[in-house]
Amino acid sequence: MSEQQSGAGYPQQPVSAQPGQPYAQAPYASPQAQYQAQQQYAAYAPPAPSLFDKLGVPSLPAILGIAGLGALALSGLITGTSDSTELQVDVASHLFGLPSVLTAVIVMFALALFAGERLRSLWKALTVAGTAVFLAGFLYDLLSLPDGSSGSDASAWIGALLLIGAYALFVSGALLVPGKAAPAAAAAPAYPTGQQPAVPPAAAPQTQQNQWPQAPQQ
Repeated sequence: MSEQQSGAGYPQQPVSAQPGQPYAQAPYASPQAQYQAQQQYAAYAPPAPSLFDKLGVPSLPAILGIAGLGALALSGLITGTSDSTELQVDVASHLFGLPSVLTAVIVMFALALFAGERLRSLWKALTVAGTAVFLAGFLYDLLSLPDGSSGSDASAWIGALLLIGAYALFVSGALLVPGKAAPAAAAAPAYPTGQQPAVPPAAAPQTQQNQWPQAPQQ
């Protein structure tokens, strides 16, 4: 049998990968590698939606509104401990009077937060206008206080400051409500490590040369 027929002296194509060869792949990843991969995926996984996201409202304006309600509650509690001075009566009338400017401001703020985008600018403007009306009336009440015990009524003054702070929180929350919905965020990459996929190799040519040397022609 000739060398051309037997192919002696020429390398033969490997049939299967041997364990000692460099191109042999590991049958499975080690437990430590699997644990590290799970930790990387958990680090880049999107966080769970908050309560405000489930309600469909922006978080910062909603927090300011809750803080405003808390300020009103504290104002009512502290004002109730005063000695029935003229200032205490004025603060109590603004807190508990129905209907009042305070009720209208709270309703306008809630509409700006929950009622959508169509009339949101109107609700914001009405919230600011209601707060301006309150400040004008409350300033007139303070300037018209008679000379008496109101100046030394610390509880009533603290309640008045908390009342003003509550209005400020409502106005700030209404102004911070976005006028339009934020654009949808871009889809996160499917790679937990944050790496970009490798560039795909160029298309192979249509005609490929044989990777094994040919026997010389006789």
